[in-house]
Amino acid sequence: MKLIEANELLLAALEADALVANVTLQDLRHRYEQVSEAFHSHFAWGSTQHHENAIFHKIRYLDLLSRRWQGRVLDVGNDKPFLSYFLKRFNPGAIFETISNEIPETPFTLHEVDIECDRFPFDDEHFDQVIFTEVIEHLWRNPSHCVFEINRVLKPSGLLYLTTPNPCDRHSLVCVLWQANPNQRSGYYATLESGHLHLWTVKDVQVLLQAHGFDIVSATTADLYGHTRDDENVERFIRQITPHRDLMNETVVVHAHKVSTPGAPAYPAEIFPDGCPVQFAGAIVGFSRCTRPTN
Repeated sequence: MKLIEANELLLAALEADALVANVTLQDLRHRYEQVSEAFHSHFAWGSTQHHENAIFHKIRYLDLLSRRWQGRVLDVGNDKPFLSYFLKRFNPGAIFETISNEIPETPFTLHEVDIECDRFPFDDEHFDQVIFTEVIEHLWRNPSHCVFEINRVLKPSGLLYLTTPNPCDRHSLVCVLWQANPNQRSGYYATLESGHLHLWTVKDVQVLLQAHGFDIVSATTADLYGHTRDDENVERFIRQITPHRDLMNETVVVHAHKVSTPGAPAYPAEIFPDGCPVQFAGAIVGFSRCTRPTN
C-alpha cells in the first residue's frame, strides 16, 4: 500500500484544455468521443488504448457521471483518470478519495491498495458514499475482505453503489446459443486480475452485501454497454421460461445502505463452499514457484 502522487503538470495541461476543462455533462453527452480523445491526448502512456476503453464504457460512464455524489465519497478500484476527473468536475461539493492499483499517470493523488487483503487507509465511518463499479468481478481471492472494509469506512446509513456484469443477461443467452463464451473477459491475460474471474448474479451480490451489514435498497439490472439487440424470438422464449425478465439486462446495479457493522469478513456458503477465501495451497503454490518460461 502506498500513496501515488498527483502529476501536477498533467492536471495543469488538462485544466488548460478548454475542451476538457469547460465541458458540462450535457456537452459530454453530445461530444463524448471528441472530449475523450482530447483528454487522453495529454497522457504519455497508452492514450489510444485508454481512449478506446472510454468509448467502450461510454454508456456506463455517462450513467455514473449523471448521478449526484455528496459529502465524502470513496471510489474503490477505479483506475481510469478520465472517470475520476469528471466525477470531481461534475460534483464540486463532494470530496473524492480513490483507491486503485498502480497507475503510471494520474492528475489526482490516490492510494494504491490491494483491496483483497489491505486495510483501507481511512478511519472508521469516514465516508458518506462508496462507488464500487465494475471491480468485484476482477477479485479472485477474498472479495469479502473488500466488502468488509467498505462497510468499515462507511458512516451508518452510508450508501454503497455497486455495478458488475450480469452473467444472466439476454446477451449471455444469445452467446450460449451461438457458441460464444458469455463471459466476455474469460481469456488468459498477463495479469490474473485483468480477466473476469467470478461473475456475480443479482442474488450473489445480495447475499454478500447482506452478510456484511448492508440493507439492499434496490437490486436491478440495466443495459449499460449496448451489446443487447432486440429480438422478438428471444423475448418470446424468455417470457415463456422465466419470471425474472427485469433481471436480464447487461449490468447488475445495486444500491445498499449500511445498517450494521460486522466484526469480521463473512463467507456465506452460497458463494464460498469451503467457508473461507481462496487458500494458497495445491496448484497455486506450485505455480508461485515456477519461473516464467523464456523463448
